Amino acid sequence: MHLQKILVVGASIIGCISILTFLVCKILQENIPNVLALKDREFSFDYIIVGAGTAGSTLASLLTKHSNGSVLLIEAGGSFGYLSRIPLLTTFQQKGINDWSFLSASQRHSSKGLIEQRQCLPRGKGLGGSANLNFMLHFDGHGPDFDSWHKLHNLSDWSWDHMRPFMMAAKPKSADLFEIPRSYSTLTEALDEAESEFGYKPWTFRRSVYNIKNGLRHSVFHQFLQPVLKSVNLRLLPQALVKQIKLSSKPTLAASSVLVGIKDENNKELELSIRVRRELILCAGAYQTPQLLLASGIGDRTKLTQMQLPVQHHLPLVGHGLHDHLNVPLFVSMGIVGPTLNQRTILSPVNLYNYLSTGTGSFGNIGVCGHVAGHDESLPFGITFFGAGAIDESALMSISNFKRAAFRALFPRYHNATQEGFVAISSCLQPSSRGSVSLLHKNMRRNPLIDPNYLSEQQDVACTIGAIRNAVKLITSSAFAKLLPRIHWPKLQECANFGPFERDFLQNHPSDQYLECLMRHIGLSSHHPGGTCALGSVVDSQLRLHGIPNVRVVDASVLPRPISGNPNTVIVAIAMRAASWILKDELRESISNSI
Repeated sequence: MHLQKILVVGASIIGCISILTFLVCKILQENIPNVLALKDREFSFDYIIVGAGTAGSTLASLLTKHSNGSVLLIEAGGSFGYLSRIPLLTTFQQKGINDWSFLSASQRHSSKGLIEQRQCLPRGKGLGGSANLNFMLHFDGHGPDFDSWHKLHNLSDWSWDHMRPFMMAAKPKSADLFEIPRSYSTLTEALDEAESEFGYKPWTFRRSVYNIKNGLRHSVFHQFLQPVLKSVNLRLLPQALVKQIKLSSKPTLAASSVLVGIKDENNKELELSIRVRRELILCAGAYQTPQLLLASGIGDRTKLTQMQLPVQHHLPLVGHGLHDHLNVPLFVSMGIVGPTLNQRTILSPVNLYNYLSTGTGSFGNIGVCGHVAGHDESLPFGITFFGAGAIDESALMSISNFKRAAFRALFPRYHNATQEGFVAISSCLQPSSRGSVSLLHKNMRRNPLIDPNYLSEQQDVACTIGAIRNAVKLITSSAFAKLLPRIHWPKLQECANFGPFERDFLQNHPSDQYLECLMRHIGLSSHHPGGTCALGSVVDSQLRLHGIPNVRVVDASVLPRPISGNPNTVIVAIAMRAASWILKDELRESISNSI
C-alpha cells in the first residue's frame, strides 16, 4: 500500500511537470526570431531552403555562417517546444501537431495485421523536422554503402573516401551524445557478453548512441539552426507551405520563384511569390520533395498530363525508387528484473529523481539498448534490442495502426504493466523492394500517395527470415540465459496453418512459411524513407535537378540505396557536402564578377 502511494505521488509530480512544460512550450512556439515580415509581399533571396528538417537546418546554418548571400528558410510547421526534448516522451509526439501523420497506401504484400493494411508514416513538422520526432539514434555510417553507390550506380563522386570527412564532421561532439553504458541493464550486459560468444561471426555489436545532451534531445535544430537564428542574413518563414515552383526558360531553364501559402487565424490563405536569385534548395524529405516537384509540373509528362497539371519540365523518375526498412518485432519476456521499461520502472520516484537531477534513467532515452548487424552477410541484416517489457496497448496501436487482434498476438502480456522483457526487432538492411510517391491531388495541402511496396521482392523475405533466425540465436545463447528469456511467437489466426506449434516454443525454430506469414502481417515501417529523387536518375552528382541547375535536392530523397542503419547523421553529412559545393560556386561567381 505504501508503494502504491509513492507511485501515485511520482505520477502526480510527472503530471505537474508535463503541464508546466506544455505551457512553456506554448509560449516558446510564438518566439521564433527573424520571421519574415509580410508587409509588401515583394521578396527575393539568394538562397531559398524548403523544409527545416535535418538537411534544411544544417544547410541554413552553414550558408548563414559562410555565405555573403541572403537565406530564407521556409517551414510548414512552427516550434516543437520543450516537451519534444524529453527522450521518453518521443512517441507521444506522433499523431500530434508536429507530425504530418501520413498513412501509406494499402499494402499488397505486407501490413495485413494493420487497419486497411496501411502503415503509419510519421514525419516531423516544425523547426528541426523529423530530427525532433525520431528516436535520436546516431549511426556512424557504413562505408560499403557509399562504395556501392559508386559501383552500382556509376556515381564516381560518391564513394566512402568522398563521404568519410563529411561523416566525421557531421558526428556531434562526444558531450552532445549519450551512449548506453554496459551496466545500464541486464540486457545490455547480455549483449556485451554475446559479442564475445559470437566472436567467430562477422557481426557488429554496438550499444545505442543517442543525440542526447544532459538528458535532453540534442537534434540538428539545437546543434545547427538555433545558434544562427538571429543572424542578419537569415530569415525564417514558419507555418508556411511552398505550393509551387515556377520556372523561367530565359536564358536557361531555372527556378525563378516559389509560391507560398500562409493561413491566417481565420484559416484564410494568403499567397505570396518569393523570387530565387541564386538557388532553390529542396529539403522537404522523401515524401514531400517529390510531391512538390510533381505539383509544380516537374515529373513524368504523361502522368502530369493525366492529372491536368501544366508540364514545366519532363523528369520521368521523380517519385520512383522509394525504399525503407521493414521491422519485424518479436516480444521476449524475462524471468528477472532488467530493469526494462514498464510502469514500475517509469513511475519509480528514484527514476524521476535521477532524471531531474542528472538527466539519467528511463526518461533520459527511448529504451533502445543496442544493435547487432551482419553487414558482411550475403543478405545484410540488422537486429535492434528495445528494452521494453510492458507495451501500452492504446499508445502503440495509435502510432502503429495495428488491429487489436494482431497487437495482442504480438504482445500477449499487454495487460501486465510490470512485465519485464524486451523486443527484438529484425530487419533487412538492404531491401530490394521499391515503392513510389505520387499525387492524389494537385493541391500541396493534400497528402501525397505513398506506396512503400514492402516485401514485393522475395529476396527481402529471405533476408528478414535470416535476420529473425539470427535474433533467435542471440536470445537463446549462453550470454542471454541469465535473463530467463521466453520468445512469444505470435499466434495469428491467419498464420495458424504454419504455426506456431508447441514444438516452436520449445525449439524456437518455426517454419519459414510461418515467419513469412508473420512478417507480412506484423512488419512495421522503420520510418527511414529515401530514394524518390535519387542520385543519377533525378539529380546529378552535385544534387542538382537534371535540366534545372539552380534547383538542388538535399534530403533522403537522393539516396539511391538504403543506409545500413539510422540515416539521420548521413543526411547531415550530405547537407554539409552540398553546402561546400554551393559556397564554392558562390566564390567562383564572386571572383568572376570582380575580374
